[in-house]
Parts: sequence; C-alpha cells; structure tokens
Amino acid sequence: MNESFHFTRRWFAFFFLYVVVWYPISFLLLSAYQVTGNPAVYIAANIFTPLWTLLVSYLYFRKAENHWPARFATAFGWMALMFALAVVLVKPVYGLGWSSILNLDVINANWINVVAIIVGAIAAAKPRVK
Repeated sequence: MNESFHFTRRWFAFFFLYVVVWYPISFLLLSAYQVTGNPAVYIAANIFTPLWTLLVSYLYFRKAENHWPARFATAFGWMALMFALAVVLVKPVYGLGWSSILNLDVINANWINVVAIIVGAIAAAKPRVK
C-alpha cells in the first residue's frame, strides 16, 4: 500500500465543496419543480447532480492519486458521506424520517454519481508516455 492514502485534507475539502454547492442547488431545483411542475426544471434537477459530481471529480483527480483503488475509495467514500449527511439533514430540512433517504430505491438511484466520479477520474488521468 502507498505511504499516503486517499482520505486527505484535499479529499475532504473537495467533498465539502461538492456538498456546499450541491445541496442548496438541489433543494432549490426540487422546490421549483414542486411549485411549478415544469418538466424543464424536473430535467435540470435530474441532470444537475451527476454533472456536478463529474466536474468536482475531474477537478479533484487532476492533482490527486489517480488509480483504481483511489477512484473507488473516492466514489464510495463520497457517496457514503453524502448519504450520512442527507440522513442528518432530511428531518430539519424536509421534515421526513431517515428511512426516506436510506432505502434501496434512493441508493439504487444514486449509482450514476458513483459512475460520474469514476468517469471524472478517468478523464483527469494524465496519459502515459511510452
């Protein structure tokens, strides 16, 4: 195993950036859709998260360890932290119980974010020179 591992201050800083931008925008998009019922807002709400995830992942992996263990640790680590944070915030923000977030339907719907993190990492990888 490498002397350094994946869970560095930079790893947590990028996760913090990811959440601080994602949560309010997602909340606003969901609220706008519930108020207007506009299908364009629905589409925007559904594509914002994976696109934001892809961008943050790409920016993170440009200067981070970028190999398969790091990619998977980041993908599953960020998603685990995201779910933990969502469970904590669901009651004060939405007034719902934790089971509305932590269930198989929601977990299954978030596979695209794991893929977005891995694709962002692959896109950020520097080509090998032979």
